[in-house]
Amino acid sequence: MPTESEDLIPAAEILSSGEVSDMMGLIEEVDLLVLSAMQQDLTQYKIRPLLDASSCPGSSISRDEKNKLIRVDYGDGCVCNRGLEKKGAIVISYTDEFLFKGSEMSITFQDFSLNGHRMEGQRILKNLGYQVSSRSLRFSSDTENFQLVNVQGKKFSMQQRYVRDLQLSTEKTGFRIYLSGSGRLSTEKYLSTSFEIVKPIVYLQECMESAVPSPSEGSLQLFNQGDKKILVHFDAKACE
Repeated sequence: MPTESEDLIPAAEILSSGEVSDMMGLIEEVDLLVLSAMQQDLTQYKIRPLLDASSCPGSSISRDEKNKLIRVDYGDGCVCNRGLEKKGAIVISYTDEFLFKGSEMSITFQDFSLNGHRMEGQRILKNLGYQVSSRSLRFSSDTENFQLVNVQGKKFSMQQRYVRDLQLSTEKTGFRIYLSGSGRLSTEKYLSTSFEIVKPIVYLQECMESAVPSPSEGSLQLFNQGDKKILVHFDAKACE
């Protein structure tokens, strides 16, 4: 490139670790909501305990078992007992009971927002089976044409591919979520920021119950299209 043109190219910025972490936490809340809605009204094949993240005052859940559809509608908005505000609707299309290996759930959003963050696009969850050694259910999750607009009106596009191990509760601890995988975030202002989980990101039930979506453990590598890299370590104490 001619040197006189170089100054016309904007510097490749990198998103802050806080923005990336916040969006990862919001995605965990959405997927927890979906798993919660999938197991409501079931007499068997339940995860116990799992947060009832799918409902709040004034919301409704409708089921079309013939077409394998669930619609969770929060209308003009409600606040659940964990302090999360939800608006709009989520529609879940599924192939089988969510605890069956190989079952898939397709998640779409209809004017949906979580704590003021509006979401559009589609997410796919797939049950990869029960892991005996770790007592965990393994799910893959992918996004397609997914966009998030935060409370400041900033628009993000996300591509993401995770493997999530949901470690079941014991007598001493609640459930644990372990994430591995990678993704990419881009905005109208920034070129692109990619991220890769280099040490599994951990979410604790007790922190999710208090509506704190930040990871408790793990490491995340952020990098842009240039040479800039940031390595982020999470080591939260008492859900702070």
